[in-house]
Amino acid sequence: MKKILIFMGILSFFGCGGKDLLPKETELMNKLDFNIELMKELKKETNNELVQLPAIDQETGEVSNEFYNGIHSSISEEKANSIVKKLKEKFRTKGYLIFVYTGEEDSKSIAVIKGTNDLDILRYRRTDGVNHDYANEDIVAKISEWNDKFGVTVIGCGRDWLELEFKKLPTDLDAFSQEVYKFCPDSVDQGVGEVSNLKFMIQQMNGIWLWWD
Repeated sequence: MKKILIFMGILSFFGCGGKDLLPKETELMNKLDFNIELMKELKKETNNELVQLPAIDQETGEVSNEFYNGIHSSISEEKANSIVKKLKEKFRTKGYLIFVYTGEEDSKSIAVIKGTNDLDILRYRRTDGVNHDYANEDIVAKISEWNDKFGVTVIGCGRDWLELEFKKLPTDLDAFSQEVYKFCPDSVDQGVGEVSNLKFMIQQMNGIWLWWD
């Protein structure tokens, strides 16, 4: 009986765990021409099904009923960032962008699309600050400017929020914090309360979390 239990445990570890793809997942990866071994690695982390990403309506920024050439897998908010940071560079070297994604009802997933330029993540999700008159193109232009100066990694985004990490911090954090406040007032007014606190947050995160309410 003991040997049977050990054998079943081995089978569970190698054959029935979250890292193995279901037939329908394998079919989807083949249809999208996605690296199956890489996607197995993602599933091992999320332990949830890999499904096709929805397309985003180019006019409204809303999740549509169509599909996009990408996949996502549900994950808890507590684990999402650490998994993305762990896998980010490995996926990029293989030609994939991995990021935290919020879809309908703010459900958290880890998403993967093809590419090597993190700005394409924001273009896919159509992230905007419409309540502050920022279209997706305005958001992309500002993050592109920061990327040229500091180097940025997009950790995640949704319709009206994004999280970045910097490859090098701005040298003048006081001026940069004022720039961030002008670009995204909600980061202070509905967030940390003072620009000085925003500066501290940027230092602690080595990045920034922005949203436009």
